[in-house]
Amino acid sequence: MQEFFTFDGSVLRTNIAMSATGSTLYVVGSVGYLPAVLAVNPLIGIYGFVLGSAFIAWSQLWKTYRIGGGELQEGFHLKTFAAADAFTAAGVELSAGIGALCFFFGTLLYDNGPLEGPGSVLATVLWIWVVGSAWFTTGGLFLAARHAFMRVV
Repeated sequence: MQEFFTFDGSVLRTNIAMSATGSTLYVVGSVGYLPAVLAVNPLIGIYGFVLGSAFIAWSQLWKTYRIGGGELQEGFHLKTFAAADAFTAAGVELSAGIGALCFFFGTLLYDNGPLEGPGSVLATVLWIWVVGSAWFTTGGLFLAARHAFMRVV
């Protein structure tokens, strides 16, 4: 949230607010799976993750678009990512966006089931979540590289 108060411009602040909203909804979704909350309303966890994933995916993909010059007069160009700074910045944002999409679709599949029996989707859901987690981890590795090797703060 520090970015929200540090940077100027309504577009940038909207993008930052979307990330913060998505993260907050992930926390709500996590709380929704606590046994006491789950017993009251099982939809809190599901919708927390679905909506949180949607906000984060949109925000991160938008950030990637912005890194590629999408809001400049020249428009978006893949060649922008050839520079180390843009490549690693896009790696941080795009990895998180793909991870969020995995959690979005995985949670929707989990919600629509079935989770038991011969037609169970549970194994598929778990693999989608594992892939999503790997993408989130990849984003963290890109961020670590930016800090360690490029000295980007």
